[in-house]
Amino acid sequence: MRFDSQRKVEETQTEIETIDGRRVPVKLIVNPRARHVSVRIDPTRREAIATAPSKRYLKHAAQFAAERAGWIAQELSRLPQGVRLAPGARITLRGVEHELVYEHGRAAARLEAAPCQRLIVPAPDVALFEARLLRFLKDQAREDLIDRVARHAVTLEVKPARLQVKELRSRWGSCSADGMLSFSWRLILAPPFVLDYLAAHEVSHLREMNHSRRFWAHVRRCMPDYERGRAWLHEHGSALHAVGLVR
Repeated sequence: MRFDSQRKVEETQTEIETIDGRRVPVKLIVNPRARHVSVRIDPTRREAIATAPSKRYLKHAAQFAAERAGWIAQELSRLPQGVRLAPGARITLRGVEHELVYEHGRAAARLEAAPCQRLIVPAPDVALFEARLLRFLKDQAREDLIDRVARHAVTLEVKPARLQVKELRSRWGSCSADGMLSFSWRLILAPPFVLDYLAAHEVSHLREMNHSRRFWAHVRRCMPDYERGRAWLHEHGSALHAVGLVR
């Protein structure tokens, strides 16, 4: 849920030491949009990020992170365990849990409800299972997002330039200055109202490239109960990001 900015974000890496002697990696970021030094946890990359508004404050940002080493280590340990996209694993699809099943062949992936919810992914070799599964999930997400984006675009009388579904490691969606909407494929794992909320969110950026009151008024026009989707992502988003992290 981010719109593109022309202001460059610079990154570097460091390490801090916890009270019990563990070394924890911390990414240092210079972001001109930041108003002050801060530290946060990125659940997708499973790392701490210390942000400074300019290079002048990078040392301060590193020190700020070091002072919070215990909190950083605790928060990282609380992140959901990664879920590998492999036969036998269980993932949600539109909010419903499915078992992943490999089948030798070249047919299209399919869903089976009996005797239990299963997502069957044929492939000539099991080594191709993950790639075939990801293609299916991205296609499903694109299909749902095209429908929801089109509806919200009519509501707000806007025309997105293009829509793409891809791997987004630190956000759920974005809207570029030229009107291209990008979404994380992991939205297809969530209940439909969550995907709908993200579609409304990014389409609303075609009206307001910010998060002002006017922006949220546009989101509400598209989806009066948008807070439900927003709250769901806040509570369960890190679990979605954990899907597909294990290699």
